[in-house]
Amino acid sequence: MKNYLRSFANSESMVQVVKVGIIGVLNTVVSLLLFSILLVVLGGEAERTDGFDISVFLATTIAFALTTLMSYILNRRWTFQLDQATGGGGETAKFFAINGVALLVTNVVVSGANAVWGPMSDTGLRIAYIGAAVLIILPKFAGYRDVVFKKAMKGSSAEAGTKV
Repeated sequence: MKNYLRSFANSESMVQVVKVGIIGVLNTVVSLLLFSILLVVLGGEAERTDGFDISVFLATTIAFALTTLMSYILNRRWTFQLDQATGGGGETAKFFAINGVALLVTNVVVSGANAVWGPMSDTGLRIAYIGAAVLIILPKFAGYRDVVFKKAMKGSSAEAGTKV
């Protein structure tokens, strides 16, 4: 476990964490805008209810799903500097699986906050949504680096080594 944690303490990983963070912020802003629009569209001015609220769940899920594709493309090309040709369906499926877990955590945090402290205002729900985004950033980075893009990164390193 110590060695794994040390694998984050090098310049390449630090740059990647910063890039994932920047993409995460951009993704969160876009997702939060979509979430806010969807709260109005799906829930109108309806009063929030105690417990499970389908409009909150749908707004969270739709906004998160739409921005996952944007995140995949940006992380693949910018963070991990992989060209489009080396990707595959398995890589994409793994990326979406990791984000599916992140979506589950986001829904638990947002819906849980609404159930525990609610019914919450839209502003309160947005704060819970941002809190969930902060909570999931490092686990998502580890998944991207170690599960999704690992094989492609090794292939890129091998190719780079042969060109030198």
